[in-house]
Amino acid sequence: MGAPSGGWVLWAGTVGFSTPVLERLEAAAAVDIQRFSVTPPDVESAAANGLTAVELGRRIRDRGYDIVMDPLVNWYGGTPHPGSRFGRYSPDEVLRMCADLGVASVNLIGQPSHDASVDQLATSFAAICDKAGALGAQAHLEFMPITAIASLAAGWEIVRTAGHPNGGLCFDTWHFFRSDPDFELLEAIPGERIFSVQVSDAGPEALPDIREDTMNRRLPGDGVFDLDRVVRVLQRIGALTWVGAEVISPDLAAMAPAVAAQLADGRVRALVAAATS
Repeated sequence: MGAPSGGWVLWAGTVGFSTPVLERLEAAAAVDIQRFSVTPPDVESAAANGLTAVELGRRIRDRGYDIVMDPLVNWYGGTPHPGSRFGRYSPDEVLRMCADLGVASVNLIGQPSHDASVDQLATSFAAICDKAGALGAQAHLEFMPITAIASLAAGWEIVRTAGHPNGGLCFDTWHFFRSDPDFELLEAIPGERIFSVQVSDAGPEALPDIREDTMNRRLPGDGVFDLDRVVRVLQRIGALTWVGAEVISPDLAAMAPAVAAQLADGRVRALVAAATS
């Protein structure tokens, strides 16, 4: 195989969330990608500098990239947190950004804690799927051990219960291995319900603070995750559609954006080529 069936994605975290979006866009020219992720702070910062979301979206699409909005946080209630990088935006604000940008998909993540039932979460996810669908976009839910939707099992139960064709999962290898790496469940999930894949590695021992740990990921091949196995499973179930590195790391953030993008993108391509040959 050697390449995903959809294409390659440049996820913002790989070149540093604080790197201005237009600098990331220039860095994307150093790699052959088809999708480019944008965060709500990107849109807010661009607007503060006189670049509307509509114009930002046009510039990205003119480069030939589909746009992924990542993330939407407060999709099942709760009050936005002013001090949170991503959690300070309401779902309506993020969806307006999505409409202005002209996104192909939007990535949802959970809150740090909640007491919502699966049915409540599935109902809320279905509502976002409907709103994304009205924009011609997909919605994918990313499980994270740093949130209350902590594992593949938790994320899949919500997506499965919601039952929307444009609603699926975002599968991040770091979150999978740092939570409950249930390969049996992964094998059982229909591959077409995994809409995107984010790849990174990690050291043998998690840092005491898992939030700090997730900000210190490693390039594929520099850690201990069995990435070859997980990529082979994802290929076997038909889930290798949109794939890219999400190596959130101070080392990569300190590099020139194009250098970080090339390094991480090259590692993921080599991994996928070796695992699927």
